[in-house]
Parts: sequence; C-alpha cells; structure tokens
Amino acid sequence: MPTSLYHVRKTSLGPKRKYRISADDGKGGPGEPLGYAEKQLKMSDELDLFADDRRSQKLATVRESSRGWLAALTGYEVFDDEGRLLGSFGLLPKKSVGRTTWEFEQPGLGRLTGAERSVRTARARRLLTLFDTAGEIAGALVKYHFDFVRDGEPVFSIDKPKVFDDWYRLTVREDDVDRRLLFALAVTMEARQRG
Repeated sequence: MPTSLYHVRKTSLGPKRKYRISADDGKGGPGEPLGYAEKQLKMSDELDLFADDRRSQKLATVRESSRGWLAALTGYEVFDDEGRLLGSFGLLPKKSVGRTTWEFEQPGLGRLTGAERSVRTARARRLLTLFDTAGEIAGALVKYHFDFVRDGEPVFSIDKPKVFDDWYRLTVREDDVDRRLLFALAVTMEARQRG
C-alpha cells in the first residue's frame, strides 16, 4: 500500500496563528502548497482551511462539537464548504492521563485512536506546558509522534520531527483518509498540544 507524506508548518505566532499545508517534495520536505489555515486564539475554537493563503476557496471548517458542553471542551466536527459533515475528532480525557490520546472518526473509514508513541516524551511535554508562555517556548524543544490505528493497524501518523521548528509531518497509509479532515486534525492538534 503506497504511503503519502504531507507537511503542516506554523508560519506565525500571536493571536492569529497561520499554517501552510504542503505535499511532500520527494526529499522529505515541504513541496507543492495544498492549503492554508488560520486559527484565532479565543475561547471558541473555530478554524477555517483554505486552498491557498488568498482564502479564495474554503476547503473545510472545524467547530467545537455540538454534542453537549463536555464534548465541546475536547471534541471537534469538520464540515466541507457546503456545510456537510466530513468527520470528527477529539481528545479522550481518561486515556490521556499517561499519554495524550485522540480519536478520529470518518464515515466509511471507522473510528481510529491516536496516542503518543513515547510515554516519556508525553510526560515531559505535559510538564513543560504547565508554565504558560515559558512552557510554550520550552515545548518547542520536545518532539512528538502520534500513531493513529484501527484494529492495531497503522492508518496515519502525525509527528513533530525537529526541535525549534513548528513543522509537522503527516504520513498516510490509506488512500481513503479524507485529506481535509486530516489537515484539520493536524492543525488542531498543534494548537491544543501547545496549550
């Protein structure tokens, strides 16, 4: 089964975070631009994905889950440009005690669980994020890797392979994964992992 690689890079800090989404260049780095995302830092989590930084074509919108107030704290739903549900994802609080664990659900693909590969890295990153701004800066020193599996088989992974670089690599092993939903997850995870 062929593997596809994608890249998400945060290009700005501050109250409006911007992300560039790219295909792989064949050498392990970002290549052809595929999308752009903006995330306002505010209580209400909403994120828009666009085809490019001109924001001329919306690809998807991420919103807090509508399945009750508790779900809104940890869960998200993703809609296409016409308002149709593409899928959902969210943190699993009980499973996240030792290692941060996410759930990803896409119609036709099923429900996947993604946990941090290393317990030691998970604990170090979590400890660092307790210190607000200093924790966010220190958090840049910690790499992380999430493997999303279904029935024990890997479907895709999201990892931060370098320190001091807000660059994330997405490795997809199944063509059926909706790339809009995957990109929305990667950007949301980056925002949540940093606080």
